[in-house]
Amino acid sequence: MSESEFTQETFQSEQDNSTPVLEVSGLTKRFPGVTALDNVDLTVYPGEVHAIVGENGAGKSTFCNIVTGIMTPDEGEIHISGKLQQFTHPAQALQAGIRMVYQERNLIHFLTGAQNICLGEEPVKWGGIVNEKILYRNAEKLRKRIGIDIPLEIRVSEMSAAQRQMIEILRALLYKPALLILDEPTSSLTESDVEILFKTLRQIKEEGISIIFISHKMEEVFSISDVISIFRNGKKIITKKNGEMDREECIRYMVNRNIESLFPDVHPSDTENVLELESISDGIFLHDINLSLRKGEVVGLYGLVGSGRTELAELLYGLRPIKEGKVYLNQEEIIPSTKKMLDKKVFLVPEDRREKGLFFNLNLRTNLTISFFDRLVSYLGIIKKKETIGLAKKIADSDQLKLKYSNINQNIDELSGGNKQKIVIGRWISHEEVNVLIMDEPTQGIDVGAKYEVYTIIRHHAEKRKAGVLFISSELPELIGVCDRIYVFKDGTVAGELSREEFDGEKILHFAL
Repeated sequence: MSESEFTQETFQSEQDNSTPVLEVSGLTKRFPGVTALDNVDLTVYPGEVHAIVGENGAGKSTFCNIVTGIMTPDEGEIHISGKLQQFTHPAQALQAGIRMVYQERNLIHFLTGAQNICLGEEPVKWGGIVNEKILYRNAEKLRKRIGIDIPLEIRVSEMSAAQRQMIEILRALLYKPALLILDEPTSSLTESDVEILFKTLRQIKEEGISIIFISHKMEEVFSISDVISIFRNGKKIITKKNGEMDREECIRYMVNRNIESLFPDVHPSDTENVLELESISDGIFLHDINLSLRKGEVVGLYGLVGSGRTELAELLYGLRPIKEGKVYLNQEEIIPSTKKMLDKKVFLVPEDRREKGLFFNLNLRTNLTISFFDRLVSYLGIIKKKETIGLAKKIADSDQLKLKYSNINQNIDELSGGNKQKIVIGRWISHEEVNVLIMDEPTQGIDVGAKYEVYTIIRHHAEKRKAGVLFISSELPELIGVCDRIYVFKDGTVAGELSREEFDGEKILHFAL
């Protein structure tokens, strides 16, 4: 064993042989045509932050689904605090002290923060009526114990993304679990919100609670974790203590190849405008926005959460009204509506793929081909099944998409986050003509390898297909790496514009703050 190599045995001796909170051995799960988890061994010790990283489809979600009782393994054993467990239902995992906070929020929006925290564990008075006074007292006691300042009395619908995330975590901590699993907990948080979250996680760790931290953001993994395990193609490749490998080595283990550059080459083009905005205002928040987008150009929209970037995307798609100003598409004035934009080959990849991008009651085939509905339905209203299957496979297997799936009719919830995102992108880029592609946080919650594939799609559509691409992102490095120009948003308007030659992180942040 090399000096830098880390094994669970060496770490166990350093922990004075303390009993692991979680110990799995030989964990295996097979689906038709694929082994999602292949003989995985992993150990988590008390008060440890154990990061699990890997590309989408590496097996992280399947691992968590088995540990939380959602799935049963085909082979292998799970020990919780030294006791052999055979979970057949999530309730058994909860009883054993395992809580998980999922990437997609699971809060009830019309309930308050306190009501969400105590959901399912409400104190009741005589007659089965919820005792709201004790409920709020319990939630407040937990909030003070963890030491975070969030409102408990307002509805979740009125909270920020960071506040909702904290409510999720407090709900998971209500009865002090032995193990807390966090799946992409920072995907919708700002930099300052992440600091608040990490402060909370350190407090939890001090209480002896173990944390499994799943993230695609390498800087966060190295900031918060004690131990890092890397998954690839359903196998655990290696486990190392934090500090015994750097970011580049970690990425090599994840993707099994060197990534010489995190971004594709940029070849600017100088053509006519495909989209122009003149003094746009919605009469509510957006005001005095002037913006242009050329054919063959990638324009980034940067700003803090709530700065107006997503609101502008919604306005361009007719989801917000235009009170003042004009929108020109290929030099013709247009009043945006969803139907008009679709007809004009202007396509939107929304920020929230779960609520706004995917149809979870429909299968993979239908999700991929739904934007071709008019051509796949006969005049009698009957779906042309053979044509639909052929088109779906063509989109899924295209060089641009390279979707990982086992069956074209499978449930999309069985796919990884990166593949779900590719479905949303694929249904639009598969059209023969694309004038404008609006992509709102298209790399949110996906791994470094999948991110590179999305960047390549963006540059390909700009340079080869001469589409104009509006690329909205909270990750400044990727905008600097991919875009030709960047508009910086602040308080509902454009605070600054920079050409590629002017890109400077400090200058961009100065405009945004």
